[in-house]
Amino acid sequence: MKNIYLLLAILCLSKTVIAQSKKGDRFFKRGDYIGAAHYYEQALRDNNSKENLRNVIDAYYLGQDYKNAVLYLNQLVNERFNDQDRTFDNEFNFKMYHALTVTGEGAEALNYLEAYYKNKGEDFDKTKALETVKALTSSNPKFDATKSNISSEADDFGPVRVGDSVFFTSDRLNDEVFRTLFAKRFKSTQRPFLDIYGVRVNDKNELAGEAVRLGQGVNSSLHDGNISFNAAGDEMYISRSAYEKSDSKRIFDEEGTNRVHLYKSVRIDEVWREAERLPFVKEQFSYMHPTLTKDGKRLYFASDMDGGLGGYDIYYVTVHLDGSYSTPVNLGPTINTAHREQFPYVSDSGDLYFATDGRLGLGLLDIFVAPLTVKGFTEPINLGAPVNSPYDDFSLTYYSQNEGLFATNRSGKDDDIYSFVQTSKLITRKFNSQFEIRDAVTNELISDATIKIIGYQGKEIYSETQAAKGTFTVPLTVDDYTFIGSGDNHEQGSLDFQIRGVQEAPYVIKVNRIFTESELTMMKQKNLAKDLKDKDPSRFELLTDTQSPQVVEKEGKLFIDVAPIYFDFDLYSIREDSQVVLDELAAKLIKYKRIKMKIQSHTDSRGSEAYNVPLSQNRAKATFDYLVEKGIDPTRIQYQGYGNSQPVVDCPAGQCTEEEHQLNRRSEFEITGY
Repeated sequence: MKNIYLLLAILCLSKTVIAQSKKGDRFFKRGDYIGAAHYYEQALRDNNSKENLRNVIDAYYLGQDYKNAVLYLNQLVNERFNDQDRTFDNEFNFKMYHALTVTGEGAEALNYLEAYYKNKGEDFDKTKALETVKALTSSNPKFDATKSNISSEADDFGPVRVGDSVFFTSDRLNDEVFRTLFAKRFKSTQRPFLDIYGVRVNDKNELAGEAVRLGQGVNSSLHDGNISFNAAGDEMYISRSAYEKSDSKRIFDEEGTNRVHLYKSVRIDEVWREAERLPFVKEQFSYMHPTLTKDGKRLYFASDMDGGLGGYDIYYVTVHLDGSYSTPVNLGPTINTAHREQFPYVSDSGDLYFATDGRLGLGLLDIFVAPLTVKGFTEPINLGAPVNSPYDDFSLTYYSQNEGLFATNRSGKDDDIYSFVQTSKLITRKFNSQFEIRDAVTNELISDATIKIIGYQGKEIYSETQAAKGTFTVPLTVDDYTFIGSGDNHEQGSLDFQIRGVQEAPYVIKVNRIFTESELTMMKQKNLAKDLKDKDPSRFELLTDTQSPQVVEKEGKLFIDVAPIYFDFDLYSIREDSQVVLDELAAKLIKYKRIKMKIQSHTDSRGSEAYNVPLSQNRAKATFDYLVEKGIDPTRIQYQGYGNSQPVVDCPAGQCTEEEHQLNRRSEFEITGY
């Protein structure tokens, strides 16, 4: 009889445990992890099993209650099962590492990260890892970060700034009565479904107006998340809950999960049209967090599709000219890990920023950057504090060279939007870069060359006064630079270039020779005019053409004899009086279609060389752009800025009149081919 009662008690207990577990499963499936943890704990008290313990851990971990997660993780990885049963999932060591990091026990956390890699048969240097983490929180951060008042009491993330507007994702309750009282709510948060908003901001990313929920072409009745625009601003890629287009009902997979898919909306006549799902999307997987490259040729995103390294991986598709897409390509182990890689963003220079919890960092999701080289993306670099924190940090985007936005839940509550300013260079990897100075006519290397490399904000990176062979090598970090060089009896030349990785060919400046007075005298003594007419009729025709503007010869070079193009102080825009001159010049170039020309632009003596060389380069570029707009083939025109190295009026420093300064701020036009 006792055995019968015992059996009945066990059966009743089993039913109770099963009932509590099923309730927990229902809460877990709809995203209410803390609610699920409550029922899983009841099941664990009734049945002290590893499965129930794992359920409690997963619920607290995903519910971001890391203190309770650590409490139960200790039982799994340190106490209850460790000695008698070492088959526990190694991922729980990884979760313990993250949970302890969040609760402020970073040094202890590395013990579990070491165990995780050891169980996988991989090397891990805990001492080096501790040094790395300390460096990420150093007293010399590379960023300043500030919480933006775009953020609300709800979740706000995925910021993208376009002009003076910021677009972002939020589940906030706005002032619309319909949204507040009658809108659908997501069960796990009891807030509205995620939607895309836009708001005007000032230079500090502070609110300059009310946040507005975008229209139905962009937002649906379900979750609408991270977005990305094309360069023209008339195409938008969207993360959205998968749904049936006919009735707007959610699509669930075999496991009862409503997947996230990628959609595209097009703006026509200032109206965003109904978004269409991208054709490469498969219903059984999730695709999210789109980002389009500046040239519109690649779309990056995160997905858990088959064939990845685990969790979510970052992929890309090629966007063809006809609007079709290639098959998705996984970025491989350089970027992806067995865990989560999400929220990709590609900067204007092609570097890949993304969030991951699969690499050594400060906590959960950390933001990394993988520099782009000619061979692809290189090993990712952690951005460090204050961009990263022990919590989730993600969805970073830039809107200028050194300013941007990102999201974080470091408050321990909701996702908030932060703005940042990058205060120093992040990518410091150096590449040996080769440079050459050659004669523009003979293509021979110029001996005894003088060279300079100008870097960020006009800073001189490297200089040499006697590069004996006309070639040299300089180690440079990934950045934008200007190469300036001159040679014995040759004029100065410059070249703007970018370092993005291993170099395929040298950077070359070709400069023209400067003839001496004795050489010019000798040329005249040989009856140059007759020889020119017989052997170089094109040059003779140019010199004798009387149609304005004429061509003249100066010191062995041909110049188009037009009034110089003058510029206002510290500016490089084309003035109205100069447009008339350039129109005449364009007519000359159209008549003589074989003429090739070099624009030479200059500044006055005010300002440093590091400032004046880029300014003169901008003046040369503005002149070039004007002629191209007039129909001149850009391949016929070179342009170069000389700073204040070649003044027309060489007055003593600080003693020039304003009129003399004006004469020096000019563009001139040398014929380099005909």
